[in-house]
Amino acid sequence: MALTDFSGQQFIRTLAMIVEHIDKYKLDKYKISDLKSGNRTSPIVHRKELEEKIFRIYPNDSRDGASTRKQINEFIKLGFVKPFLNGYVPQAKRYINERISDSERKRLFSEVVYANASFDSSTVRDDTQNNQVKFLVNTLLNRRLEKKRLPIINFDELMGLMQLDIKNKKYANEKTILFQTNWAKKINFKDRKYNQINHLCSILRSMQFLTVKGSDKSIKISLVKDAEKYIPEMGDTNRDPYRFGLMKKAVYDESRRVYDDLVCWVTKKPSEGLVVSHIYPSAEALKNYDVEAAYDPNNAFLLSPGNVDQYFDKHKMTIDSEGNLVFSKDVRQEFINEVKENSYHIDKVILNDSRKKYLAIHNKTFHEKYEEIVK
Repeated sequence: MALTDFSGQQFIRTLAMIVEHIDKYKLDKYKISDLKSGNRTSPIVHRKELEEKIFRIYPNDSRDGASTRKQINEFIKLGFVKPFLNGYVPQAKRYINERISDSERKRLFSEVVYANASFDSSTVRDDTQNNQVKFLVNTLLNRRLEKKRLPIINFDELMGLMQLDIKNKKYANEKTILFQTNWAKKINFKDRKYNQINHLCSILRSMQFLTVKGSDKSIKISLVKDAEKYIPEMGDTNRDPYRFGLMKKAVYDESRRVYDDLVCWVTKKPSEGLVVSHIYPSAEALKNYDVEAAYDPNNAFLLSPGNVDQYFDKHKMTIDSEGNLVFSKDVRQEFINEVKENSYHIDKVILNDSRKKYLAIHNKTFHEKYEEIVK
């Protein structure tokens, strides 16, 4: 990797210049076949112009442009930018906002890399079907399920996994890890891929819920201790456990930032078993291929289990754009009285524009289900 400080100014500003270039020439509107010419990019990409723009800001010793091209390709390999400069992920524009918090930027980095990284993709190649980071994280999560303890991937196992063909594979089981580890030792894989190992570890160190300890042959990759609080076990639903974990942590962090505690956002009271409750149901979002919405922290409220979460989740109750609770005939009168007596509501600081957009979907479903509301 040409840049390893993923939250540094050079990384952020270089990404901003790439985003600006893609927008300028509307490269996301083209088919990939239009953007390539043999094993090179088509003139309509204006790649040389982008390289010169980046070089003027961040000059380097490579006068043939190789180092600058390497920087551009890094954003494709990490998943922020699509191969052939054919667009960028939605999170890219949020990431280049220099005013966002460090924790928000780390979440965005983790989300983008986990969902989109493809180390063999570039401005002239699309290998997005193979995501090495997602495969490695899911191997860790599956190992947690099998061994019932905090999982670890050691240096020798990492060597084995790095030379595995991961096409159409979600993760590696224990037998595959053993076989690949033995083979990597036999062919002295470490000596041939030393830089690649260091680059991968620098990426993993920058992702939430992951830790990389040691160096060289003592490297150990594992989940952080509190990851279990956020990441559900694999296989319990159709949702992606790592991405849901990122979403849940962001919602928890928001509650601590706004209320100095984990509380129900309706009652403002702490509660055991608080629920990260989707506004636009995740199952529906995934069914509609709206993956970003399914894991967007703004598509959720933190609610207490029982009446508040269940009425909202079942669309027996909705919340209007002012934060007021709106009831159907299927809500118990005792609960309605409790809401009125305690002035339960969602605070305006929680109701950002993104949440209001998702609430409009919830409102629509509610009003289609109930013609009348209970005052």
